[in-house]
Amino acid sequence: MKKQNMIIIVVVAFLLTITIGYALFSESLSINGTALAEGTFDVEFTSVGTPTCIGFTGTCDSNTLTGISSDKNTLNVIVNKLEFPGAYVEFPVTVTSKGTIPAVLESISETGLETDDTIKVTYTGISELKGQKLEQNGTQTFSIKVKWDENSNKSSENVQFSIKMNYKQIAE
Repeated sequence: MKKQNMIIIVVVAFLLTITIGYALFSESLSINGTALAEGTFDVEFTSVGTPTCIGFTGTCDSNTLTGISSDKNTLNVIVNKLEFPGAYVEFPVTVTSKGTIPAVLESISETGLETDDTIKVTYTGISELKGQKLEQNGTQTFSIKVKWDENSNKSSENVQFSIKMNYKQIAE
């Protein structure tokens, strides 16, 4: 019986030692802190250049044909009347990164052209800009062409639509 009591005491002491050792060497680690990200993300339309107008009898200037929204994120285009199939208006557009965080062009979205299939809008220079890094105060220029489809005999008047450039920030 003494031998059995001794074994029980040794086993209990062993378990108690292991429990205390585990408690001493296992602790929760809490890390408190604040992450601070500084910088601004701001890519905006900054200018529209001199347009080229073929078959457009209205006033052919950038102030009449386009307007940059007050937040400078949307370009509104108004082409009153193209005179014949194949007629077009084309103008260069410049966007500038006014923020401190680099950006890259993901896509362009148009709104307002869904109902008029006689007007085709094309972009020259956009494919080269996709994936290209736009640094702080950097500019990117491309052209927008609004054209009456040459295969259409349906006239189109008062074409109005908006263009928005979708940029994303580049993590460095």
